Formats: sequence, C-alpha cells, structure tokens
Amino acid sequence: MPSRAERREQAVEALLDATLESLATVGFAATTTRGVAQLAGVSQGLQQHYFPTKTALIDGAINRLATRLLDEASRPVEGATERRRAELLLRRMWDSYSSPVLAVVAELLVLARTHPGTAAMTASTLTAVTHRIVGVAERALPGYARTPGFREALLLALAAIRDTTTIARIPGTEGALPTLDDIVDAFLKSVVTDS
Repeated sequence: MPSRAERREQAVEALLDATLESLATVGFAATTTRGVAQLAGVSQGLQQHYFPTKTALIDGAINRLATRLLDEASRPVEGATERRRAELLLRRMWDSYSSPVLAVVAELLVLARTHPGTAAMTASTLTAVTHRIVGVAERALPGYARTPGFREALLLALAAIRDTTTIARIPGTEGALPTLDDIVDAFLKSVVTDS
C-alpha cells in the first residue's frame, strides 16, 4: 500500500498532467478545476486541497512543463560529425515542439499577454530552456560555436522551429511555413565555414 507521501505525489502528478492535457486540448478559457479533477481521476476536494485555484493549477503546470523542457534540452547530442550533431539537435527541438503537450506553450504565450504572473513564469521558462539548448549546442558543436554569429543563428533556428510547429497546428498553413530541412540548411549555411 502506498504511503501518504506517495499518494500525495501521485495525486499532484495526475493533476498537473491533467492540467497540461486540458490546456493542450481545450485551451485556457475552457480549462476548469472541475474538469482537471475529473481528467485526473481525483475528487474536486482533493484537487482543491493541493491546488485551491485555477491559477495555482496553471502555475504548477508551467513548472511541470519547464522541468520537462529543461530535461529534454539538457540531453547530450551524439553523432559522428558536427554536421550530424547539428541536424540531430534541431530535429530533437522540432520533435519536442511538435509534441501534443507543447501545444500548451502556444496557449501560455497567448495567456501571458494578459496575465502578468503567467507572463513572468512563461518568460522565465522559455529563457531557461533556450539558455540550456544553447549550452548543449555549444558543447556538441564546438567548431560551429566558434563561428561569429553562431548564437544568433541558433536562436533564429529555434524561433523558426517554435513558430513553425505552433502555426502548423492550424490546418491549411503548411504552404506558408518552412520545413525542418529548410531550417537546418539555413542554420548550417550560417555556421559552416569553408576554411
């Protein structure tokens, strides 16, 4: 039988996962504490015990999402050549931002526009994740990292990936977006020198 601490941890994890799922599927406006409790399979009383308000649930979900993004961004990149490692790093970011739970990022960006507390947490999360990705890239791509403009080229590639994968969720936008191959090619053209 699970201990009280284990049951608490399971309930909190279920509630945070349910909050992320709700944000990704129905958006902020339609996410309710009652709906989250039902989705998590816990009573609303238990939900209110751990997260008394919708804001508390959203704050907890942002922290949960930040942890996931930071863990993903921290994984080392392995490949035989620097070019291959660059391709793998950008593909990893593409896959991460394409995942269903990352639809929450788009929802939080919209919410951050009008909710100062969410704006601060979202900005902090995105900044921390970006810095972590840049650090991983600098270690995985030491030759490219010495190229002037490396950081800016990487930030442009990450912004293109984030924006493209977000906009691609809207049916009919495919023709107006770059592909991952386009983004990788542009990044490599910016950092590969012929020396």
